[in-house]
Amino acid sequence: MSVDRSSMSRRRFLRLGGAATVAAGGAAWLGLSGEDPPGAPPTTAGPATTGEGSAAVRAAGAGELILVTIQLEGGLDFLDTVVPRESARYRDLRRESGVEESALHAIDADFSLHAMPHLADRWAAGELAIVHGVGWADSTLSHFEDTDVWEHGTVDPAATTGWLGRSLAHLGGSDGDPLLGVSLGRLSPSMRGPEWSAVAIPEEGAMPWTAEFVEEHPELVRGYADLTSGSSAAGSSLADQVRASQALVQDVAGRVEGAAGSMAPGADREDDLEELDEYGEGGLGRRLGLVARLIRGGLPTRAFHVPHGGDFDTHARQAQLLPMHLGELDSAIRRFQSDLGEHRDRVVIATWTEFGRRPDWNGDGTEHGTAGTQFVVGPTVQGGHHGEPVSLRRFDRDDNFVVTADFRDYLAGLSEGVLGVPADAALEGRRRPMGLVA
Repeated sequence: MSVDRSSMSRRRFLRLGGAATVAAGGAAWLGLSGEDPPGAPPTTAGPATTGEGSAAVRAAGAGELILVTIQLEGGLDFLDTVVPRESARYRDLRRESGVEESALHAIDADFSLHAMPHLADRWAAGELAIVHGVGWADSTLSHFEDTDVWEHGTVDPAATTGWLGRSLAHLGGSDGDPLLGVSLGRLSPSMRGPEWSAVAIPEEGAMPWTAEFVEEHPELVRGYADLTSGSSAAGSSLADQVRASQALVQDVAGRVEGAAGSMAPGADREDDLEELDEYGEGGLGRRLGLVARLIRGGLPTRAFHVPHGGDFDTHARQAQLLPMHLGELDSAIRRFQSDLGEHRDRVVIATWTEFGRRPDWNGDGTEHGTAGTQFVVGPTVQGGHHGEPVSLRRFDRDDNFVVTADFRDYLAGLSEGVLGVPADAALEGRRRPMGLVA
């Protein structure tokens, strides 16, 4: 059966995609292999070029910025990250936190960055924005609930779409290119839009339809074969829909493979992983290495979501763990920016973390807190301090830091400044977008 991609809308693709991707929990996981699944008839849908799709979602040109969000999972302690080293009050609060002077990189008369020499260099170059006191009133300080708030860009627990998804849907509409937004690993809820959702790409391996997928999910392969063979009535609507849906999944996977190189199991896989290992031992480096490949490969992607599972939830051993995780973040960003080559000027990197940590030291670490500090990095960034640094003497009724910047204004600044999407299309209520991009 021939598939006419021009007649298959993005909305219809999402309705059908679950039949082919149910093993990934309904997310559009794409293998980096273009082969047909066992038992499936060959399709005539060849690899698409980056020039296909609506004008709004063609490959980003010289004037279009690309946003790479890095999720610092666990809740980053900003006070031992952007360190007010000359503050007597800081020394009182963190007398036992074990931050070594040799690991501090001064950026101005008041603050030093802990274990992040590259970001200190970016500060000196005017390419780092430090956003202070980010959060919202009535945070529950639950990892799950506060991560959910950040991803959806709203405190409304009934929200079903994410702030990035709404931004990207505004750019491309429900029929937009599926590669307009890409998550590394699981599909981030931040990228779920109204009748639109981004693509999720595994960091390693390939599915569907690699040998690994076939071995792990034989019942799905058999079911697909039944629908596309004589077991299903010829020309039945369900079989036709599955064929069309899978053709588009393979089409997108082929485009990713063309941009990223061979990442599927095979002769070239060892060399590919060795190249990504040059980013360092942590998973963040590999993820950013793949993102660099995809950007250099000319995909139309305007927003990437990359998790940093370094576990910043430092209730214990913070003195040992925090500089290690910050160093991994710093070195991965350094290598990533280097690998971007001529695309470096178009990429804005922005962090987010579900909450900060408490002011006081618990003896070996810090507990869940309120306000956090975020970083925005890139040549187009309006470098410097943004927002008001939190007070180290005035706390809320729970003895936590007082939030000085609404997280939705931070996200609105990214939506407007990087993606060019009005704040009211991405975030709830009347927002005051931060001026994060020059």
